Order: sequence, then structure tokens, then C-alpha cells
Amino acid sequence: MRVTNMLSDVQYAMQQSQQNLADAEQQVSTGLRVNNLSDDPTASANMVTSLASSASVDQYTKNVTSVLPQMQTADSAISSIVTSLNSAITLGTSGASSNGVTANKQSIATQVETVLSSVISQANTAYQGVYVFGGTASTTPPFVAASTTYTSSQGSAASPLTSSTALTAGSVTTISDATTGESMTFKAAAGDTVATLQSAITSAVSAGTLSAGTTATINAHGQLSIATNSSATGIVVNSNDEALGSMTAVASTKVANAYAYVGNSNVNSVQVGDSLNVATNISGSQLLTSGSNAIASLTGLITALQSGTSTDIGTATAAVSAALSAVGQQRIPLDNTISQLNSQESYLSQETLTLTTAQTSLVGANIADAATNLSNAEIDNSAVLAAAAKAMPENLLKYLQ
Repeated sequence: MRVTNMLSDVQYAMQQSQQNLADAEQQVSTGLRVNNLSDDPTASANMVTSLASSASVDQYTKNVTSVLPQMQTADSAISSIVTSLNSAITLGTSGASSNGVTANKQSIATQVETVLSSVISQANTAYQGVYVFGGTASTTPPFVAASTTYTSSQGSAASPLTSSTALTAGSVTTISDATTGESMTFKAAAGDTVATLQSAITSAVSAGTLSAGTTATINAHGQLSIATNSSATGIVVNSNDEALGSMTAVASTKVANAYAYVGNSNVNSVQVGDSLNVATNISGSQLLTSGSNAIASLTGLITALQSGTSTDIGTATAAVSAALSAVGQQRIPLDNTISQLNSQESYLSQETLTLTTAQTSLVGANIADAATNLSNAEIDNSAVLAAAAKAMPENLLKYLQ
């Protein structure tokens, strides 16, 4: 045997022994049997797939964790609204049977006003800065006090608005009506003027979107004035048109007990499973102002108590009862979704455990076996080093002689 071959063999044995020792130490320190792709290519490939599944499950879990408290907050608010409407029905029934005693009815009307304020407060509930009943317009309160008249900030002796004043293309002007519970949205196109907006408002009145008597005129100051001629009707106007300027409620035109919805009807959704998306909100318009308009019914009850007959009060109370039923129906899908999310949260928790167990089985090391392997590798490495210490000097000396 040539000395150079023996030296190479000894060197290889040392390297192999040290590699085996390093591998054994890594398994013990990491708790993993597969630390590199080359350790087990098949297990590594399966691990990549499993980790991708874990990432999806983690995201779904975060989505559930994020939206569930918000939906529970909305459900709690609806529960309070239901309680308030029940209270209003009780008050209305009492008012209808008050034998025409005006003082009693006025006192009851005041109590119903408090109920209405409570309903508005609950309808403007926010969770972590998100107004839960505003649709996708969730950064500002969805229900605001309405007025009879709004004017634009533009218009002066130097540059008053006229019907021929050009609007800003792409701008949006929205008029929300407290009585109809609907909103008219006008988006200006190139070439549109104030007259175009005036015509759109007239059409919205004809369609019943806006209350009869709602008009848009140029006032004596050269400002656009959008108003309704009924003291019982309230509107809210918003515009981002630079030509008009912001729309501001005229002082002293606030309508008592009138609130308009200024959110939108969009429904948010979130993915909480590979093929499972859930709606996460109810818009305030759907909940309180469409169909059996809860806010309008409360306002009607207040008016009936203040100036109506027992029959009027009874009719108004029946309207509140109908609104209560409608609100209850809106709550059902929300509660079903909350239940579904709770179930999905439990499923995802179990799925996380299942995937983690499978991943451990794929690449995890048996700690007892790993410790034994480490002990054996240390012994083998010591033996190789001892043998090399004896063999290498002796053979090197013979080679030199």
C-alpha cells in the first residue's frame, strides 16, 4: 500500500466522522431530522407543500380573528337597537291610550326622542376606528343630523355661480334624504354645469329618491342652495366639486329628530377558507332606512305624540313595530355568519395542529434516537482521531526514510 493512499484514506475517514458528528449535533440542537434538501428530498418537497398550506391557514385565522370582534360589536349594537325599538313601542302604546292628556303625550314624546338618540348612537357604533354600519365608507359616522338647507361656499360679488358655471369633471355630489332614506349621487362629466346638477336633482325628486320640494337654486349671494321646503324633511349634502366648494348646512335649519344616512350600501367580505368567503357587515341603510324605515318611524311617532290623535299615535306605533321586525330579520344573517366564523375558527385551530403534527413527522427527529446517534458519532469520531494520531506519524516517518 502506498503511503499517500493511506494518508488520503485516513483524511477521508476523519472528514466523514466529523461530518457525521456535525449532522448528529444539528439534529439534537434543532430537533429536526431534515435540515437540508439533500437530507431527504422527498420529505423536503412534501414539507414545502405543507408549509404553503400552513401559511394559508394562518392567514385565514388572522382574517377570522380580525373580523369576528367587529361583527360581534355590530351584533351587540343591533341588540341595543332592538331593545330601544321595543321601548318605543311600549311608549307609543302608552301614548295612544293617554286619553288625550297633552302633557302626558308631550312627556312620552320626549322619551321617544331619547330612544331615537340612542338608536342613532348605536347606529354610529365604531370598532377600532371603523364604523360598523357605514359600508365601505367606514371612517366617518354613517348617520348625521339633517337640515333643510345647504349652500356652497363659492359665490361672491366678484365671481358668483350661475347655472352655466362648469362643474369639475369627475367630482361627486351626494344628497341624502332623511325621509326617503335614500341618496342621490351625481358624478359630473366633462361639459356638465350647475344646470346639469339642478336637472339631476329634479329627476331624483320625480323618482322619489329625494322628497318632494327639494330644489337647487342660485341664491342672492351667488351660491348654490340645495333645500327642501318641508320642516319635517331633512337632507345632508356633500360635494368635492372645486367649482361649487364644500356644501355647508345653513344655520338654524337643522330638522329636529331627522337623521340621514351618509355611508354606502357596499358589503365587505373576507376569505376565511380555501373556498369560503363571508360578508362582514350590514350597511346602515339596509338596517335602518330601507323598507320599514326605523328612524323615520321613530320620527313619525314623535310627531304623532306631539300633535296627533290617538289614532295617529297608534298608526305610528305600528310603523315602529314593523321596523322592529325588519331589523330583526336583518340580524339573522349576521348572527349566522358569526356562528359560522366561530366554527371556522375551531376548524382552523385543529387544522393548524394537524399540519404541525404532519410537518414534525416529515422532518422532525426522534430526540431519543438523535441523542443516541450523537453519542455514537462522538465515540466514532474519537476513535477515528485516535487511530489517525497513531497511523499518520508512523507512516509519514516510513515515507521519509
